[in-house]
Amino acid sequence: MSALSLCVKRVVWGLCIFCSVQTNAADNLLEMNTDRAKFNYQMFCQGCHTPDGTGGKSVPKIKNYIGYFLQNQIAREYLVRVPGSANSSLNDEQLAEVLNWMIIELGGESVPKNMQYYTANEVAKLRQHPLFEVVEYREMLVKKLSVK
Repeated sequence: MSALSLCVKRVVWGLCIFCSVQTNAADNLLEMNTDRAKFNYQMFCQGCHTPDGTGGKSVPKIKNYIGYFLQNQIAREYLVRVPGSANSSLNDEQLAEVLNWMIIELGGESVPKNMQYYTANEVAKLRQHPLFEVVEYREMLVKKLSVK
């Protein structure tokens, strides 16, 4: 096999993998039940974060801000590990769905163009390690984020 045909084969293989990953991400978004996600936000989140995501007295706002937490893995994990998420009665799929919905609906300009959607598997792993010192941990993360 020539070096050129080997190179072409690798490029084609890489494109197949890339398209597969992109399709899976799109499938996750298409499978989102937005009505259920909105309902779950209303039932389990908006009591503190308010209907429009601006947050209450001591509750951080998520409107136009939540997407910044997707800038790095530790900040991304934070959104699942906070007590309201980690200890939620929502199952892993529903929690992933409501987090994705919150980011899409409330994130505004803070959402990165290459957003990676939460999956039920990711949520299942992360929520096993809930945070206890949430305020201090969040302050440390926010200092590291590139916030506009």
